[in-house]
Amino acid sequence: MSRWRHSRYVTVVDQVVSSLSNFALVALVANVSSPEVFGRFSLGYVILVFFLGFQRSLVGEVLLVRFSVQGATRKGFESAAGLALVVGVLGMLVLAAFAVAAPTDSVSVWLWLAVAAPLVLVQDVLRYILIAQRRSGYALLIDAAWAVISIGAMIGIVAVRGDPAWVIAAWALGALLSLVGGVIILRLLPRPVLGIRWFVANRDIAVRFSAEYSSLNLSTTLVWFALAVPLGAAGIAALRGASLLFSPVNTAFNAVRIAMIPELVRLRPSGRYARRLAETALILFGISVVWGVVVLLLPSGLGRMLLGATWDAAADLRWPNFVQAMMMVGYTALLAHFRVSSMHGQSTTMRGWLAGLTLAVPLALAVAFGTAGAAWGFAVAVGVAVVIGVLVTLRSRRSPGAPGLEGGDPDAI
Repeated sequence: MSRWRHSRYVTVVDQVVSSLSNFALVALVANVSSPEVFGRFSLGYVILVFFLGFQRSLVGEVLLVRFSVQGATRKGFESAAGLALVVGVLGMLVLAAFAVAAPTDSVSVWLWLAVAAPLVLVQDVLRYILIAQRRSGYALLIDAAWAVISIGAMIGIVAVRGDPAWVIAAWALGALLSLVGGVIILRLLPRPVLGIRWFVANRDIAVRFSAEYSSLNLSTTLVWFALAVPLGAAGIAALRGASLLFSPVNTAFNAVRIAMIPELVRLRPSGRYARRLAETALILFGISVVWGVVVLLLPSGLGRMLLGATWDAAADLRWPNFVQAMMMVGYTALLAHFRVSSMHGQSTTMRGWLAGLTLAVPLALAVAFGTAGAAWGFAVAVGVAVVIGVLVTLRSRRSPGAPGLEGGDPDAI
C-alpha cells in the first residue's frame, strides 16, 4: 500500500493521467471546430498554458527541488497554493481581456478558458504538494477523477456536435471537482495573502526558475501570435494539430522530469546519481522513438478522427515535430541536471538562448517557407539550445555538491 501511495512510477503515471484531460480537450475542440475557430482557441490555450507553466516554475519546481527532502507545514502549503491562485486569477483576467476583442464566434471559447484558468492552476499545485509530500498516489487519484469526469462529459458534448465552448466548460468542471478532492485530501485551503510570504522565503530560486520560464515561454507565446500574421488562423491550427499528435511525448517528458528530480536530489551526494541521470535520458530517448514511429505511421482515417478538418494540413508537419521531440531528450536531461546540481547560471544560459531562438527562427522560416518552415524552426531552436547546454556544462567548474537546495522557511511554504 505504501508503495502505491508514493513511488517514481506512480508519479509518472500521474503525470500521464493528468495530461489525458488536456489532450482530450484540444482534440475534441478540434473535432467540433472549423480550422479558424480552432486556431483562435489554440492562441487562448497557449496563454492558459503559459500561466500554468509559470505557476509550476514559481511554486511547483521549488516544492520538488527544495521540499522533497525537508517538509513544510500545512500553513506553508496553504501559502504556496494561495500564490498559485493569484497567478490563476491573473491568467483569468488576461484571457477575459482577449475575449472582449475576439471575433463573435470565439468569444465564448475565450471566456470559458478564462473561467478555467484559476481552477486548473490551483488543482495543479495541489498535485505538486502531494508529490512533494511523497503521496503521489493521491495525486493520481484526483487527476484520474478529473480525467474520467471531464473526458466523459466532453465526449457526450461532441457526440451531439455541441459548441466548442461547452467542451471547455466540461473540462473546467472536471478541474473544479478534482480541486475539491485535493482540498479534502490535503485538508487545506489556498491562502493568497500569505503567498507573498512564500515568495519572499524562497525567492532565491523561485525568482530564477520563474524568470527562466517566463523568458522562454513568453517568447513562445509571442511567436504563436506573430505567426498568425504570415500563416493565418488555419496555419496556427495546423501547427497546433501537429504538436497535439506529439503531446503524449511532452507529457511523458514532464512526467519523467517531475518524478526524477526529487529522487535525483536525494541521490546527488551518492555515486548513483550519474547512472540514474543516464537512465532517465535513455528512457526519454526510447519514448521519443517509439511514439514518433507511431505518429509517422498514423493512418489518415484515424488522424481525421482525432483532428477533424485540421488533419490534412497537420499531417505534413509530423517530421519536424518528430525531430523536435528527439532534440527535447537532451534538453530535458540537461535541465534536470542543472536543477538538481544548482547550476542555475548554466540553466539560465541554455533557456535564454532557447527563448531568443524560439522567437526568431520559426518566424523567419515561416515568412520564407510557410507553415512547414515554422515547424522546422521550432526543431532547430531546440537543437541549437541543446548544443549550447552541453557546451556550458563542459565549461562548468562547479563543485559536485548541491548548494542552494537548503533554506526556505517551512512555515513560509
